Amino acid sequence: MSADDVASVNRAPRTSYAVALVFLIALPWLPINGYWVNVAQTFSYTAIAVIGLNLLLGLSGQMSLGQAGFYAIGAYGSALLALRLGLPVLMAILLSTVLAGLAGAVVGIFALRTRGLYLAMTTLAIGFVIGIVGQRWVSVTGGTMGLSAVPGITFSNGRHDDAWYLYVAGGFLLLVQIGADYVGDSRIGRRLRAINESEVFAAAIGIRVGWWRASVFAASAALAGLSGALFAHQSGFVGSDAFSVRLSISLLIAAVIGGLGTRTGALLGTAILLLLVELTAGAEKYGLIVYGGTLLVVLLVFPQGAAGLFARFTKRRVVVASRARDGALPFAAFEGASLAIRGVTKRYAGVMALDDVTMDVKGGTVLGLIGPNGAGKSTLINVVAGLYRCDAGSVAMNGHDLVDLNADGRARHGLARTFQNLQSIESLTSIENVQLGMAPRLSILRDLHQWWSGRSFEAEERRTALAIMDFLGIGSLAEVRPAELSYGHRKLVELARAIAQRPEVMLLDEPIAGLNAQEAKEIAAAVLRLRSLGATIVVIEHNMEFVMSICDTVSVLDHGVLIATGTPAEVQRDAKVIAAYLGADDEP
Repeated sequence: MSADDVASVNRAPRTSYAVALVFLIALPWLPINGYWVNVAQTFSYTAIAVIGLNLLLGLSGQMSLGQAGFYAIGAYGSALLALRLGLPVLMAILLSTVLAGLAGAVVGIFALRTRGLYLAMTTLAIGFVIGIVGQRWVSVTGGTMGLSAVPGITFSNGRHDDAWYLYVAGGFLLLVQIGADYVGDSRIGRRLRAINESEVFAAAIGIRVGWWRASVFAASAALAGLSGALFAHQSGFVGSDAFSVRLSISLLIAAVIGGLGTRTGALLGTAILLLLVELTAGAEKYGLIVYGGTLLVVLLVFPQGAAGLFARFTKRRVVVASRARDGALPFAAFEGASLAIRGVTKRYAGVMALDDVTMDVKGGTVLGLIGPNGAGKSTLINVVAGLYRCDAGSVAMNGHDLVDLNADGRARHGLARTFQNLQSIESLTSIENVQLGMAPRLSILRDLHQWWSGRSFEAEERRTALAIMDFLGIGSLAEVRPAELSYGHRKLVELARAIAQRPEVMLLDEPIAGLNAQEAKEIAAAVLRLRSLGATIVVIEHNMEFVMSICDTVSVLDHGVLIATGTPAEVQRDAKVIAAYLGADDEP
């Protein structure tokens, strides 16, 4: 497999879009019952809302049961703008979509502290509140009587007026699907998946987790609002009964049964949802039972949804050629920074984890941080990386104080780390995990253009990532997911991701824990090669042979206190270090 082969994995399926466009244009003119045109209209605007929920839950992992509320904002907003202010329908639709997005941004910001079930309950409550407002604000929404005579989308007086609505709704769906496909294939989708699987990891590679969570929540709300606006102009009537929690549940079921986080999941899920609606027509009291039963079967039998089920039969096996080991890095050298830790103190409920720790790491050197279990080594690394706030003291790189920066800010400033407990993103391939460490090279618009144009999309980034993997001897595993790798190879993938960040300081937390002797030698060789290129590295490790073979300086912690610093030979002879590891001799 060549670098060009790796660089051409993701591209816009333009042929599929062209076929969809032709079908959309031709459908109203086919000799079919007008009912099917109406079904196509309903599918178009419903799928838009499901795509938004798929982005929210399938990529970023945020559960929302309040989509009906944003749907209602779009429906009421567009209807009122067209009825009361006389705005053109298309302008009303766009403005109401923006309004729903702004409401979603506000909710997203205030919901940043909630996760999982608590976020679901928060959004459910918001949906209820919006529904109640729609019922009680009679002077604006019409209350239970609703708003009638909402203008439709009409460009002519011919018999094919329904075609114009289908073209608008279907056109919006096509644009939204193209946007969602780009997000899923691009660095945006990788970042959202990283946030979904581990927010701590995402922050450690420089992702602004709160900003991304709020942004995707706003985007999902905007798409729900767009869907609601299109619904209002199709039906010509907007009533509060249409925006109950049942609508939120239906959209959620469609997203799940279609396949969360997949390219076609929202479309398949919407089609299945509309089929269920037709099957339960006239028996509405059994509707939720049918929905729930379908969802239960999907979760138990094929939890990846309909798209995942189809993928089992169409999945193309990735064949990779063996690659030469010890390739060259795609950049000449690291700009290794000095690291100064001054008086760092950290307590946990009265327990002193770090007590006035002071140490220096010279640029372009390797410092080993050792000590017995519970000595405070990982705590110190987490303080330096910004995952923990110290109670006192400071951390500086090249004289620049990092204390006021969060973990994502420190990562962007030049800190990279690996974790004792592996933090690979399982939904991404190995090379995509490495790409997570890279700073964006192009703007969103230029990146989108390359994605649409084909082979050049992320070509440079993927070649760079592959070169880093070759440097570590794992280039042949580029398209393999971390779950399919050995423990040692997963360690190397995480190290490759840290290298891809091109850090000024690299923090390695137990890089050879659980590895065999040969794998440990490979990691040691990689660390020495990184040092030769100017990297500044801090290593936590219990394996003394490994530490003494790669480190220029060794610092020893014991019960949160720095008891020794020196060359490997000096530390090995230090009486305090010997006592900390072997126990003090109490005999006279």
